[in-house]
Amino acid sequence: MAPASPLVLLLAAVAVVLMAMSLQLSTAAAAAPPPPPAPIRLPGCDTTCGNVSVPYPFGYGPSHCYWPGLNLTCDRSHDPPRLLLLSDGSLRVAEISLAGEFVRVMRTGSIINTTGDFTSDGWNASLELGSGFRPPPTPFRRVGGRALFRAWRGFVVAGCNVINVIATISGDVVGEKNPKIVSGCASLCTKTNSGGDVYFGEATDRSCTCMSGCCLAPLTAGGVPKPNGVQARWLYSGNDHTVEQTALPITVFVAEQGWTEKELERTGGFQFQEAPLLLDFAVTQGLPPYREGNRSCSQDVQRMVCKSEHSFCNARDIGYTCDCDYGYDGNSYLAGGCQG
Repeated sequence: MAPASPLVLLLAAVAVVLMAMSLQLSTAAAAAPPPPPAPIRLPGCDTTCGNVSVPYPFGYGPSHCYWPGLNLTCDRSHDPPRLLLLSDGSLRVAEISLAGEFVRVMRTGSIINTTGDFTSDGWNASLELGSGFRPPPTPFRRVGGRALFRAWRGFVVAGCNVINVIATISGDVVGEKNPKIVSGCASLCTKTNSGGDVYFGEATDRSCTCMSGCCLAPLTAGGVPKPNGVQARWLYSGNDHTVEQTALPITVFVAEQGWTEKELERTGGFQFQEAPLLLDFAVTQGLPPYREGNRSCSQDVQRMVCKSEHSFCNARDIGYTCDCDYGYDGNSYLAGGCQG
């Protein structure tokens, strides 16, 4: 057999060297520890309450665990524990999204839940929006300093022959002496026989049609005038008013878009117990106030709020927020929080 040519020997040697280098690289890669997870909290602070993650700048417990104004309450008297935006339990936190810049909360109970005697003139009930409709002031988007919403929301009414409005109430009858109505709708029920029995629609189309004992009206943030109350008025049908009375109570919710259809599909009726809201948030306390028209953060604000090296600051109309740079994810409010 003829001896191998110098070229063949050279190629063989190169192949051996490449194989050895590949083996060394794979061994080194296998031995290298994985990168540490991106932090979501400050040292010594809890990151969850029940099944809800609590990333900084939100927190509960010691004051160093949250940015001032973004403190929450972890109610451990329940199993699992409940994360509360308001300590009275009227707003339960279901999700905190730093990237989406929102907090999803569940509001328990109806804004208005009215029972009472009818007269031939109907009845009129109104009330100021309560604490469960007014989250903490400064770090969240507010409507008239009270209610807070994010973009488009639904004003949901369940009940028979009633008109409900959210409005600016100053003691006068809404729609007569005080026409400052923000949103409203009428919820009607059809009659099935000459006796006037009330028929609740089964909402087979999974929507509030106004003729099935449920109606839905739009409600937007930033509208004028600003709402501070809700008012309900019975629409007298001319029939035996005791029939309508059996259809009470009237239930009113404000909920995020799409929730009503899902709830109707799930329950097949109008037994609403909790309704979700999306709330905008921003860091405000201890920082220069936002100036209208200024969409940029100063270097001082950027340095104080956005701690990650790969982050940037946003100036919102309610304060300041941080985001990770493109290609990075994590918590932009913490050093090392944004990782690529």
